[in-house]
Amino acid sequence: MKQFLRRSAALFLSAALLVTTAAASYALGDELHQTVTPLADGVTLTKQLFWSNSQSNLRTENYLTYSPGTDYSPAVSFGSSILAKGTVSSLAKGLETGGQRVLGGINGDYFDMATGNPLGLVVTDGILRSSSSFFSAVGFLPDGSAMMGAPELSVMAKFSGYCLKVADVNKVRTSTGGYYLLSEDFGPTTANTQPGIDVVLSPIRENLGTEVTAENGQTVIQSDVLKIGSRVSCTVESVSQSTGSIPIPPGQFVLTINQQAGPWLQEVLGALQPGDSMEFEITSPDARWNQVENAIGAYNRLLTDGVVTQGLDTSAADRTAIGVRPDGSVIFYTIDGRQAGYSIGATLTQVASRLLELGCVNAVAVDGGGSTTLGATTPDSGSFTGINKPSGGSQRAVTNALFLVSNLSPTGTPTRLHVTPKDRVLLGGATTTAAASFVDSNWYPTQGSENISWSAQYGSFDAAGVYTAPVSGVVDTLTATTPSGLSGSATVTVIAAPNSIAIANKKTGMDITSLSLSAKESVELSARAIWKLIPLKTETSSFTWSLSDPKLGTITDQGVFTAGTQSASGTIKVAAGNFAVTIPVAVSSDSRFDLLDNFEGNGSLTAGPGSSLQPETAADYVRFGSQSLRWTYTPTGGSSAISGNLTLPDRANYLSLWVYGDNSGSTLDAACLDASGTSHTLTFGTLNFSGWKQLWATLPADASVLTRLSLSGSAGGVVWLDQLTTSNQNQSDTTPPQVSLTVSGTAVTATARDNTGVPFMASQLRLLLDGVSMPFTLNAGGDGLTATLSGLSQGTHRITVIATDASGNIGRASQTLTGQSAAAPFKDMTSHWAASYTSYLSGRGIVSGVTEKDGSYFYPDRSITRGDFALMTARWMGLDLASYSGVSLPFADTASIPQWSQNAVRAMYDLGIMKGASSGGKLYGNATAPITRAEAMTILGRIQEKGYPEASLTSFTDVADLPAWAKPYVASLVGQGVVGGYEGHLRPGDSVSRAEVSKMLLTIW
Repeated sequence: MKQFLRRSAALFLSAALLVTTAAASYALGDELHQTVTPLADGVTLTKQLFWSNSQSNLRTENYLTYSPGTDYSPAVSFGSSILAKGTVSSLAKGLETGGQRVLGGINGDYFDMATGNPLGLVVTDGILRSSSSFFSAVGFLPDGSAMMGAPELSVMAKFSGYCLKVADVNKVRTSTGGYYLLSEDFGPTTANTQPGIDVVLSPIRENLGTEVTAENGQTVIQSDVLKIGSRVSCTVESVSQSTGSIPIPPGQFVLTINQQAGPWLQEVLGALQPGDSMEFEITSPDARWNQVENAIGAYNRLLTDGVVTQGLDTSAADRTAIGVRPDGSVIFYTIDGRQAGYSIGATLTQVASRLLELGCVNAVAVDGGGSTTLGATTPDSGSFTGINKPSGGSQRAVTNALFLVSNLSPTGTPTRLHVTPKDRVLLGGATTTAAASFVDSNWYPTQGSENISWSAQYGSFDAAGVYTAPVSGVVDTLTATTPSGLSGSATVTVIAAPNSIAIANKKTGMDITSLSLSAKESVELSARAIWKLIPLKTETSSFTWSLSDPKLGTITDQGVFTAGTQSASGTIKVAAGNFAVTIPVAVSSDSRFDLLDNFEGNGSLTAGPGSSLQPETAADYVRFGSQSLRWTYTPTGGSSAISGNLTLPDRANYLSLWVYGDNSGSTLDAACLDASGTSHTLTFGTLNFSGWKQLWATLPADASVLTRLSLSGSAGGVVWLDQLTTSNQNQSDTTPPQVSLTVSGTAVTATARDNTGVPFMASQLRLLLDGVSMPFTLNAGGDGLTATLSGLSQGTHRITVIATDASGNIGRASQTLTGQSAAAPFKDMTSHWAASYTSYLSGRGIVSGVTEKDGSYFYPDRSITRGDFALMTARWMGLDLASYSGVSLPFADTASIPQWSQNAVRAMYDLGIMKGASSGGKLYGNATAPITRAEAMTILGRIQEKGYPEASLTSFTDVADLPAWAKPYVASLVGQGVVGGYEGHLRPGDSVSRAEVSKMLLTIW
C-alpha cells in the first residue's frame, strides 16, 4: 500500500513538471493536463490532454492501468449470445447484476455490424466461445497477466475414420467455408439462411479431465465443453438436410456445412447415423493458450517486443488498444477522435508510439472509431460509468468488451478518502470546491462520520471549503484529511493566463465578435477563458472590462454594457491575466422618438389653479393631426400649472413640446420624478415668440414620470400645445414615414417604414376606402398592414393607407381603382380630362351639376365660387350641414350668400376653415365671387390633418405672390403631390375651375 501511495505521488509530481515545463509526447503532442484517479491498489485511471501543434487541436486519452494480482481479474463479456451486441455500460451492468464490482473496462474486438459476428477469438471462463485461426488476440492467464499473439487454433473433427478441419467455432456459416461448429453460445439457432447439412451432437461426459493425446501429438484434456487444449467426444443425435436455420439444443452442438461447400465434405458428414461417434480436438502451437481464462481478438498488432509494427492504418480516428509492460502491468487504452475542439484522434502508429512511451513492449488494437469506449467505477461510486466521449454521441453497441473486476468484498471500515475536484482546469485566481468520500480498505464507498479539513500545496481553502487557485500556473494538489489520519488527494491544473477569450451575449448564449447598439441600449456580456481549446474555470472577477472611448457608454465589472447617447465607435476590451481580446463596437444614435400625448382625444393633462384647458380644432392652431390643446392661463401665486402622470421611456434623454406662443415672456417649465421618486424641474424656455415653435428640455438620466407643465412670469394669456414627445437626441424629426400600397382584387397590402426604424402600432396606421376607415391586420413586425375589402361596387374607388410617426409626421400612399362605371352623370363631361373625377364625386354626392332641358351639366371649366367651393368641401368632409344652420355669420354680405350654400358657408366659418376677407373695416364672405387658387389650397390644407411633408416652394417663379397665410398649406399640398403648378408657376391669384377642384378633392382622399 505504501509503495502504491509513493507511486501515486510520483505520478502527481510528474504531471506537475509536465504541465509547467510544457513537456511533450513524441506521439501525440504537448502534454497539457493530467488527472490520475486510483481505483484500487495497483489500479489507476488516467486522463491526459495533449496539444497537437501540427493540427492546432486537442487529443484526449483515457487509460486504465493495473498490475496482475489476485485482488482483481480481467473478464471478457458479451451479450446473451456471441452475436448479441450491447454497449460497454450495459455489458458492465450485466456483471454488476451478478454481484461483481467492475473497476473499469473497454470495448472489445472488431465485428460485423450487420450480424454482430466477432472477427477474432473469444474466451471466457476458460471456454472457447468463438474461434480464430489467423488474427492476433490478447489472452489473460489466471493471475491476470496478459499474453499477445496469434493463437493459430486448430479445430479438428474426427469421425468415420477421417480427421477433418473445422473452419470456425461459433462464427456465421459461409457458403464455401466448410464445417462450422456451433454451441448454444452462438445463439438459440444456427442462423443459417441457405440449405445445408446439420448434425446435432451430444457431448460424452466420461473420463473428464483425463490427459489424452491429440491427432497432432499434443497432450490435451478430455472435456465436455470447448476449450483450447481439449478433446470433446460426442454422440450423433441427428443428421438432417436443412433448408435454413435449426435450433441449437441446450448443452449440445451442431456441426453444419453449406450445400455449396465441397461435395465430398457433405457426403462424409451426411453419411453419419444417430449413435455414431465424433471427436473434436482444439489445439494451439503455443501451449500457453491452453491456460488462458479470458481472451478477445485483436486485428492489429501494434508492438512486438518494443518494436512498432509497420504498415499500420494512417488515418486519425478514435482508437482502443491494450498494452503490456515488461513488469507485467497492463494498460486498457483509448483515445477519442473525430471531435475537433476536444480530440482529433490518432493513427495506429501514433497509438503504438504512445503505448511505447507509456512503457509497453507489446500491444494490440481492438475495435475503434465509434466503438471506442472506456468506463470505470470510481471509489465514490457504486456503478460503472462511461469516462470517454464516443464520437457517435453515445456508446455504440459492440460485440464484446474487456473488463477488470474486483475479487474483493466490502469491509465497511473507512481507510482512505477519495477526492474529486468539481473543476480540474482553472484560471489563476479562480475558485472551485472538492468532494471527499470515505472509502474502505477494498476500495468500496462507505460511510464516515469524521470532519474533513482541506489544504492545498499552492492555493488556499477558506473555512467553507472553497479552494482559490494561485495566480501563477501550476499543478496543485488538493488534500483532504480527517482527525484520525485518513487522507486523499487529487490534482488540478492552474493556468496563469488563457490564450483565447470568447465573448458572448449572456441572454442568448451566442458568441459575438462585434457589437452594434442603439443609444442607451444595454446588453449583458459574458466571457469565457480558454487555453489550448480547454475551457477554464473562471470567476466574474477573473475578467477586467474596459472601453476604448468614454463616448461609447459604460461597462460594469460584470460585463453589462450600456451604450451612450451619441454615435460613437471603438472597442470593448476584456482581459484575464496578461491576455486580452477586443471586439469592435458601434453605437448608433439614430433618433428615437416616443409619443407621450398628441392631444387628439381628451388628453392626459388636467388643469390646475389658474389654468383652463379646451380641445382646439381650428387649423391655424393645430400643428399636428386634427386637434391641439388650448391652455388659457392666469398665474395664481406667480404660476399656472397643468398636471399629468405620463410614463417616460427609459431611453429618453429629452422632452419636446410644440407650443403656439403668445409672445408673453412667460417661462414654460416641466416637472418629472426620477426612479427614486425625487422631483426635478425642467426648463423649456421663454415664450418670447408667437406662432408655432418646438421647445426642448433635458431629462435627468433616470427620469420616470412627467408630472407637470407650468407657466410663470406674466399676467396671463393663451397658448396652444401639440405633440408632446421624448427623444434620445436634441433634434427634430421632420421625415415622414415611407408608405407603399399594393391592391390586388380585394386584397390590400401596405408597407410602412419610419426613418427611425421604430415599428408602427396599429393606432398609427389607417386604411381608408373612399374616405371611410376600414379594419386591417397589423403586420407582426409593425412594418405595415394587410386587409381584405368587402362590398366593393363595380365603380371607381379610392384606397389610401396613412402612417403617422411619433413626431406627428404623416406619410401616405393611395390608389384609384377604376372599375366599370355607370353612365357619365354630366352631359358635358364625356370626353373631358376630369370626367373620372366628377363621376366619382357625383356618385358620392359631393358634386352636382346644373339641370338643363336635355340633362345635367357640370360646366367643368367655369371658375368655382367661394360658396360652391364651401359646399363641395363640406360634402367631402361628410358634414351634417343642417346642424350648422344656427351659426351666425359676421359677414357684411351674408344676405347675398345663395340659399343652397348658406349652411356650407356657416359650417366652414364655424370650423375656422373659411374666415372671410376684410375690406373697409368690414368682413365679407364673398360667396358668389370666384375663389382664388391660394384660397382654395388654403381651405383644402385646413381640412386635412397636419403633419404631411411640406415641400420647398422656391422652384416656383411666383412664390413671392403667395400670401403668408397660404404658404404652409400650399407647401403641404405640393409635398403630397395634390397640386403641382403650371410650368413653374403657382398662379396663387388665379381662379380655380370646377374640374380642378374635383381632381384636388379626390386626390386628397
